[in-house]
Amino acid sequence: MVLMNPQLSVNVRTLGRTGLEVPEIGLGCASYWAQQYFPERRARAVLETALACGIRVFDTGSSYGGGNAEGRLGRLLREIGADPDSLLIATKAGTVISAEGRLLKDFSPSGITRSVERSLVALGLERLPLLQLHGPEPTHLTDELLACLERLRAEGKLRLLGVNAFAPGIRGATALDVFDVVMPFYSVAEPGGAALVDAAAGAGKGVLVAGPLARMVFAPPIEWLWRPQGIWYLARAVRHGIGPLLRGIRLRSALKYPGWSPAQLAMAWVLAHPGVSCAVFGTTDPAHLREVCAASGRALPPEVREAIAAVNGCG
Repeated sequence: MVLMNPQLSVNVRTLGRTGLEVPEIGLGCASYWAQQYFPERRARAVLETALACGIRVFDTGSSYGGGNAEGRLGRLLREIGADPDSLLIATKAGTVISAEGRLLKDFSPSGITRSVERSLVALGLERLPLLQLHGPEPTHLTDELLACLERLRAEGKLRLLGVNAFAPGIRGATALDVFDVVMPFYSVAEPGGAALVDAAAGAGKGVLVAGPLARMVFAPPIEWLWRPQGIWYLARAVRHGIGPLLRGIRLRSALKYPGWSPAQLAMAWVLAHPGVSCAVFGTTDPAHLREVCAASGRALPPEVREAIAAVNGCG
């Protein structure tokens, strides 16, 4: 089954052993895009552009945007008239919003079941194409939880199962047959994710890459500051650690090549890994979305590969 129109621009890849072929670039429907103060008409313009570029993988989560992300994604896709059977809509469970607005973890079978039921309603779907556990540690992957996931799949409430987590959670999921997909972090600023991609692909898992553009930490400062969402994304990058941010700054000189933008080079670097099924990035700008999608199918210049390796200490 191919989840896109092959005449459109984004190339397709195999999603592990699932039997699906998916576009090699996907759209993250979270972060600033999901916030209520980001205008709905602009959020819709991003989705329309993604569909026009051949993107059919849309990644979201029940806790994203203060709980606004799933409802917005489902509503706008219906308004646009997108065929849900042609899409791989991925959502997440395991992170919940408390009454005080804090994010908490709940990987109990009852908590995951409630999350699935709410996601089905919010997205307007009869079955979740892909449910990913959001940030579990290996200790969360109990026999009771795995049995719950299999039950939900047997009931027809979800099709594929995955895990989006940091390295320990990804390694734990890679070792378990119940999971079809993993979603590690991997980018020019976090190259250590390559080992996770290798192991998961070797185990037959589909690999959706999170953060392939490293939150654009390699962009010149003026590109952060001329719009409110730029400041928002910069603050978010700082919260995720100073290491990738500093590495991103050092990568600025490496991510330069005639006929390419820095974002295109960063995306092409991720897609050069054969174990990657789909690299999922977020944006609020249709022009930026088209720019990044133009990296699909382009070979990374060897000079850029060598320059990135030198910055990351691999050269």
